[in-house]
Amino acid sequence: MMTIGDIIQLIVLCALIFFPLGYATRHSWRRIRTVLRLMFVKPRYVKPVGTLRRATIVKADRKND
Repeated sequence: MMTIGDIIQLIVLCALIFFPLGYATRHSWRRIRTVLRLMFVKPRYVKPVGTLRRATIVKADRKND
């Protein structure tokens, strides 16, 4: 079982690791967020690429040309 001293040591260790990391990444957070969004989030407005084909039964009308 963990004592109160062990828990305090873990909290201090995490603070020593994560506070400097957060301070270092605060300027580049927008770029990191953009990269993560492009990697993991599927864009909602992009349609899949396909080819446009005319139906085979559609023929040109000579009188409308």
